[in-house]
Amino acid sequence: MLNVDRQKNILDMLYRTGSVKVSELADQFGVGAETIRRDLKALASEWDIELIYGGAYMKNATNSISVHEQTMAMKRSENYEAKQIIARKAAALVSPGDTIALNSGSTVEYILDYLAGKTPLNIITLNVNVASKALAIPGINIYLPGGRVRSSSGMTVGPSSTDFIGTFTIDKCFFGVSAINLSHGITHPVMEEVESNRALLSVSSKNYVVADSSKLDKQSLVRMAKLEEMDAFIVDDVFPQNYRKYMALNGIEVI
Repeated sequence: MLNVDRQKNILDMLYRTGSVKVSELADQFGVGAETIRRDLKALASEWDIELIYGGAYMKNATNSISVHEQTMAMKRSENYEAKQIIARKAAALVSPGDTIALNSGSTVEYILDYLAGKTPLNIITLNVNVASKALAIPGINIYLPGGRVRSSSGMTVGPSSTDFIGTFTIDKCFFGVSAINLSHGITHPVMEEVESNRALLSVSSKNYVVADSSKLDKQSLVRMAKLEEMDAFIVDDVFPQNYRKYMALNGIEVI
């Protein structure tokens, strides 16, 4: 294993558990204790890590704020300008002829405002609000799975939704999310919506998170995805440096 790969794995462990031991890491990676100490010293020079006898710990582990489901009206009223910046960036990645997927959320809805000149397009969405708004754009074919519609989010859920998604091949998927955390990845407050989101993730060639910085250092009920399952994060202008460094280390583009 290359040094950079081993250090990335060690950093992930520090974020997940808060601390590591030299002896355990040496056994796990099959290297000497001195090699692990050099890895930890290198990580401490770049990250907020405290070296101690026999190991290391995160000095300021990510403090997560728990989030619960919000109504669409609440989502649309928050961080409007940041969401517009993100939506424009996302729309710029779309090319005529693409098949794209949009899951749910206000930022995802705003992407539709910037798709003029990008048609023809196929849009697969899990959300009746997104589908309704997309209907007003000429040249877009809309595919919406069946199932139960959740009134609070407009999401369709259930086995028929996931089976429907599995029949498509998607070029680009844009994920609106509720909570992002370096320790826990991407989490979601509604368990029954996670399976449909995971289905989109599995059939898309490129997966993008669209999220303003208010979603960071948050966590919710159910893990939806690991950060490294995403190809890129499309973010606002105040996306913090520690997240940028983590994305760079894991080969995730920040747009």
